[in-house]
Amino acid sequence: MEHAVLLKSTRVLDPQGPWHNKVVDVLLHHGQIADIAPSLDAPEATLLHVEGSCLSAGWVDGQAHFREPGEETKEGLSQGLKAAAQGGFTAVAVLPSTHPCVDHAVAVRNLAATAERANQSGIPTQALPLACITEQAQGKQLAEMHDLSEAGAVAFTDDAPLDRVGVLQRALTYGEVHGKTIVDDPLDRDLNAGGLMHEGVVSTEMGLIGIPSEAETLRVARDLDVLKYAGGRLHFSILTTAAGVELVRKAKQAGLNVTCGTTALHLAYCDEDLRGFVGTLRVRSPFRSKADRDALRQGVLDGTVDVVISDHRPEDLEHHDVEFMLSPEGVASLPSAFALALSGLAEASSTEQATAALVRSLTSGPRHVLSLDNANVTKGASCDLTWFHPEQGHVPHNGSRGVNLPPLKDKLHGQVLGVFRESRSWVAGR
Repeated sequence: MEHAVLLKSTRVLDPQGPWHNKVVDVLLHHGQIADIAPSLDAPEATLLHVEGSCLSAGWVDGQAHFREPGEETKEGLSQGLKAAAQGGFTAVAVLPSTHPCVDHAVAVRNLAATAERANQSGIPTQALPLACITEQAQGKQLAEMHDLSEAGAVAFTDDAPLDRVGVLQRALTYGEVHGKTIVDDPLDRDLNAGGLMHEGVVSTEMGLIGIPSEAETLRVARDLDVLKYAGGRLHFSILTTAAGVELVRKAKQAGLNVTCGTTALHLAYCDEDLRGFVGTLRVRSPFRSKADRDALRQGVLDGTVDVVISDHRPEDLEHHDVEFMLSPEGVASLPSAFALALSGLAEASSTEQATAALVRSLTSGPRHVLSLDNANVTKGASCDLTWFHPEQGHVPHNGSRGVNLPPLKDKLHGQVLGVFRESRSWVAGR
């Protein structure tokens, strides 16, 4: 920021930093943290003060879809980055399953150039390119992973399950050479093909084909065996089941280099929320039982689940306003991702514990998976900060063009107040 900003009496949540859990004043100037102290006086600075607010390293969204190139009318990269800033994120890993997909170096550079133009217009959030594992994301022939890595890809994913074991094996091997993570979507689509939601009592009541939990656990177990054989770094993008979380927990204890994530939505919703044929809540990795949701929450709280993502997938009215069975898979979740995740976790613990675990899974967790440098709240550091209030009632800022916003439950709490990255910022109400 060219103009100085003084954050008054905010609690720092930064376990690796010297000011963790202390209420301090933070002075930001020229894109840096100019000073931190219990009390600061800066008459020339813009004063920002919200009683009970918190400040952490900037949040990283490990997976979001902005529909560019190919479907810009649904969102677009610039608008998506704006929505991400209003959701509290200073960086977003952008999915490569576009039209055409990001499976070659030029596509990575084009994405980076488009994002740079958005940043030059004042949008603070950074785009982190994800690249396809295979050519055209078809799961057959590996893409040129060396060229993609050199062009700036931070990790590799087809944004779809890798069905071929040999492809996963080779991807892990090549990914290790470049120090990049291979991201797989653990879902066997052959098991009850055509399933529309979790297989259980609710799907039976609704008369719908269900997707069994085994569709996830069979794939998780297979991938872990391949990882044990091939080496490398493996990340499961979205876990949905208690059994899947337990498999990863045991794999970590055995020393395998595996990480996993879930979505903010999966911490808030379960299959019962689809009663009434709520098409907005149709997602590819389905919302499962309350017991599964409880296990996901516990996994985030104890650190087994490393990353909480938005998995933001905006739709326009034409594609969204259809009957349940035709509704597209995905939710425009960025405006409320933080509140949905925090409120869900707080149902399983205290707000303080929930906030600490969620901040970890939005900061150090995704930074580790994506091989990014850590960001800390320390004097002299470049600005990469998220300012928020964990107990304030949630009112979405709604920066997304997507009409498929999640149906919000009553009494959600957790409000984003602003983000600061380098010399750019966004502050609510300003």
